[in-house]
Amino acid sequence: MIHGIIDIGSNTIRLNVYQINENNVFEILFSKKEAVGIVSYVKKRIMSEEGILKLEQCLIRFKEMMHALNIGSFSAFATASLRNIDNTQEVLDRVKNDCDIKIDLLSGAQEGRLSFKGAIHGLAHDNGIYVDTGGGSSEIILYDHNQIGYVASLPIGSLNMFNKYVKAILPKAKEVKLMKERVMKELKDAEKDKGTFRCRYLAVTGGSMRALRSVLVSLKWIAKDCYEFDSNLLKELTKYLLEDEERCAHLFLKVKPDRIHTLFCGLVIIDTIAQYTQAEKIQVSMNGVREGYLIERVIGEQNAKKISVYTKS
Repeated sequence: MIHGIIDIGSNTIRLNVYQINENNVFEILFSKKEAVGIVSYVKKRIMSEEGILKLEQCLIRFKEMMHALNIGSFSAFATASLRNIDNTQEVLDRVKNDCDIKIDLLSGAQEGRLSFKGAIHGLAHDNGIYVDTGGGSSEIILYDHNQIGYVASLPIGSLNMFNKYVKAILPKAKEVKLMKERVMKELKDAEKDKGTFRCRYLAVTGGSMRALRSVLVSLKWIAKDCYEFDSNLLKELTKYLLEDEERCAHLFLKVKPDRIHTLFCGLVIIDTIAQYTQAEKIQVSMNGVREGYLIERVIGEQNAKKISVYTKS
């Protein structure tokens, strides 16, 4: 069986196509993404007509690509990109009518749980905190013996932080300080009890984290095959990048040009979470919500565990 998964994010829309064998073992065949940035078309919590059209055009291109490859089975889901607007139902209805695509809207808790399910088999430690950072939100999952204990969905992502706090392309030191303060506030608000968010090991997934790992490799601060490193490296990276804006821009353009405007914001979010949780090590997880969605919603595995949930809209 071949199945496509379309992930509609605040910053990028990605299509992953998987092959699933008779034993429900899957592998990714190819991936395609477009930096649509639909959150940029949201004003006063309303997605504009232009934003809806941008979304539809991207989805139609992906649908036509799968049709050309004879891939008839696919699913589409959205996260903070559509759940954090007031005209969500209008957008869902428009896409269904215009593109014949039904979008599955995930809550913050569902997003966090599915992301963890997709990543769990690749985690280096069986207890800690798992973080999925996106363009419009960040999901934080506390887990022990590979079981979820608590999920917090925070309305902070690399793209909405950029739109709110950064005036130019790269943030100044003052803007970085404001972003860190915002992340700290969201973490404090989300804690079940004081000290809940404490761990030795932090596992992080998402485009920002994968790009930051590539930055560390490019700087030769870690080896090419390194996916776990000392958390202090992110603090050092923040300092290094703030010292020279031109050097920072050159590095981002070399490593991940399509994230030049959001990558520093992603770094601030992840570094602040690492400092707040007092994590010693950070593992970069290469799987996440798309794989979790495939496992649970397509292959059909059910998660019967009850979890406590914090969601801030």
